[in-house]
Amino acid sequence: MKRILFLFLLQNLIVSKICCQAFTVKDLIELSAISDKGIDRFMIKKDFQLGYNHQEKDVLAIKYNFKTRAKKKHKDTERSVDMLLNDNLKYFTLRTSSLSEYLDGKKALIKDGFFYGFNKNLNKDSLLLFQKKNISIEARTELRDSIKEYVFKLKEKKIPDSLVYAEDLLQFDSNEFLVSFFGEKNVKRDIYYFSKKELKKCSVLFSGTQYQAVFIWGDETTLNNLSYVLITDILPTEGGRQDVYIDENNKWKFRSGLRSGMTLRDLLRLNQMDFYIYGNKSDLAFMVTPEETGKINFKKTGIMFSCSNCYDDKIFEQSEVSALDIAKANVPLRIFDIILYP
Repeated sequence: MKRILFLFLLQNLIVSKICCQAFTVKDLIELSAISDKGIDRFMIKKDFQLGYNHQEKDVLAIKYNFKTRAKKKHKDTERSVDMLLNDNLKYFTLRTSSLSEYLDGKKALIKDGFFYGFNKNLNKDSLLLFQKKNISIEARTELRDSIKEYVFKLKEKKIPDSLVYAEDLLQFDSNEFLVSFFGEKNVKRDIYYFSKKELKKCSVLFSGTQYQAVFIWGDETTLNNLSYVLITDILPTEGGRQDVYIDENNKWKFRSGLRSGMTLRDLLRLNQMDFYIYGNKSDLAFMVTPEETGKINFKKTGIMFSCSNCYDDKIFEQSEVSALDIAKANVPLRIFDIILYP
């Protein structure tokens, strides 16, 4: 009789634990690796039921809600998982009413090797970004109907199969994503000399080679949110001082037909229209003004010229000068830096 009672209590304990199992941030990561066809089976095993499944164009929207237990003295933890899926980008959002699950989840991400920025406080910061390879997870709190929810939002970007043009680099919107494709040996964290007084944290790809590129981040704490990519022959970075100078033009190809070292005359032919360059009366001297003229959109592609002994040339003694006028004056301008904006 005692044996039967023991087995009965043990069975109830096991069932209780299964029923009360949490859906953790690790489960969210595991879910992101499952094919679309296997999602439903995975969520059912985790005690979730389908809320909706809706396809609109190339995006599949799915929601699962945690099954609640009837006739319980204590209110169950409320959980839901939302998904937005397409071929190149996937979002998985876990919402829970449990603070302990939220805090444990953040600790688990750090233990699993996720980068979460410099000088961040896990307990005080209301929003944290965790990154690892092509996955980023945003942890934050929200108020819904005056009730606090704890949220983990996972974004998974598709790792590209290959790269052809410099413009393809714009899809790498974080240092971690950059490392996931090129490897840690080819990506260096560095300090970019934006001006004499302003320094910015950056990432340098293939430093000291003819394929070097500098990634400037909007968020220097998490090395995330790409501001622009600089294609240059000489690195304006702290680490660039230590690299051997490459006495050749950068070899990245551009979809627009641009190339490092291109002459002003060649650029005029490529653009098929005149454009303007900042003169010496501007802080941006020798840079193309950001206009959308001709074949090249200079709002999305910044160009800086170099020229030997041109700074005293009278044609530059103004705020802006026509590229066609400079070419007619036979001033030997060549492309020195190319800046790509997302």
